[in-house]
Amino acid sequence: MIKGHLTICKIYKDGTKETVLDHANMITAGLGSAFLDIQKREGSTVPSDYAPAYFQVGNGTSINFNAVDTSSFIYQLSSPLSFLQYGEDTEVELVERYRGFFASSTDGVNFKELEQTKAPLSSVVFSGSDEQFVEITPGSVTKNFLDSFESQIVLDENTANGISITEFGLFAKNPKGLLRDSPLMMAYRSFNPIAKTPAFTLMINWTIGFLGLDANPDDHFHSGDTVKTDEITKRGFEIR
Repeated sequence: MIKGHLTICKIYKDGTKETVLDHANMITAGLGSAFLDIQKREGSTVPSDYAPAYFQVGNGTSINFNAVDTSSFIYQLSSPLSFLQYGEDTEVELVERYRGFFASSTDGVNFKELEQTKAPLSSVVFSGSDEQFVEITPGSVTKNFLDSFESQIVLDENTANGISITEFGLFAKNPKGLLRDSPLMMAYRSFNPIAKTPAFTLMINWTIGFLGLDANPDDHFHSGDTVKTDEITKRGFEIR
């Protein structure tokens, strides 16, 4: 079974570490869509296009995830941050990409996203919008196996200050194999607001894949967490 796990930690200037979230995330319909494309040979022919490559931060709460039959049928954050909201001095690598999603229609003319929509509704059109994404660089990938993926994403002390962060999204690179990357959301997590300030760096450890299938369950992030804390503190607060 495919699962995901998200750990969010605050790293303060003195090196103190505070875990604010350690919980499973939601696997969204975008991941299932990518698997179907593989099976039907309709998507990208490049394996790396199906791997996590982009990340989004959001500060919205409008999407309702309580309904069991509809919760995974979302393809976007409730309110993804704009370029200016990430901050002018941010150290994260921002890129503008065309966020992909499937739209549905009851009349074949007017389409809407599968957000808070009944699961049986057919997905018929690939559409989206240009948005800002945090690029998951090779240096932030701490494990990349055939059956699982782990990444450590850092929002430094200059990023998203003054924003109450409430949601994260993890996106596959380009499952449709389009000429330009069109990220498709594969995992999502909303949480209680984290008021971001320059006093701390946020370290996000995200694991996704076929987790916990052997005698050594790996459904919790375990690579690089402790190792990189000192490194992040040094990079974020001491080197100027």
